[in-house]
Amino acid sequence: MSLNRKALAGLLLVAPLTACQDANKVALQVGASPPESAKLRSIETRRLEAENPSTLLASATATLQDLGYVVTESAPKAGVVVAAKQRDAEEAGQIIGQVALTIAMAALGVVNDPTWDKSQTIHVTFVTSPTDQRSTQKVRVSFDRYITNNHGVLSRTELITDPQVYNDFYARLSQGIALEKHS
Repeated sequence: MSLNRKALAGLLLVAPLTACQDANKVALQVGASPPESAKLRSIETRRLEAENPSTLLASATATLQDLGYVVTESAPKAGVVVAAKQRDAEEAGQIIGQVALTIAMAALGVVNDPTWDKSQTIHVTFVTSPTDQRSTQKVRVSFDRYITNNHGVLSRTELITDPQVYNDFYARLSQGIALEKHS
C-alpha cells in the first residue's frame, strides 16, 4: 500500500471518531487561553513609576535596542512598541538525532529528509496603559519566537514563558528609567 493510500486509510478511520466528540467541548477549546495564561500574564505585567508615558516608551525602546532588538513598529499615542531580533536556533543534539534517524531509515531502505531548527525570530511587544494613579503606568511585555527549520519553513511558534527573561528585561528597563530621570 503506498504512503498516500495509508494516509487516506488512517484519515478514514479517525474522521468518524472525531465526529463523536461533543461539539460544545470543541467550541470551548477553540481560541481558549492556555491553562498557564494567568501565571504568564503576571510575569509579563508590572506597574512602573512614570508620569510621562512617552519617557517610559523611550526607555523601553532604548532597552530593547540595547538587547539587540530592532524596533519594527512604534505607536507612542497608543503606548506600543514592537521589536524583533534574529537568532540561531540550531542545537547539536537535534541535528545528531535527525542524522541518526536518517541513517537508520536508509538502512531499512526508506528515504528520510532530516529536519531540524535552523533560525528563530524573537518578537517582543511592549504596551503601556494609564492607572488610577497619575505617577504610575501599567506595562506589559510579551516575548514569543518563530522557529524556521533547515528547509526554510516556519515550523512552529512559541510563547517565551521563562520568568528570567521577563525579570531581566524589567531590571534593564528600570535602570533605563532611572537614567532618564537623572538626565
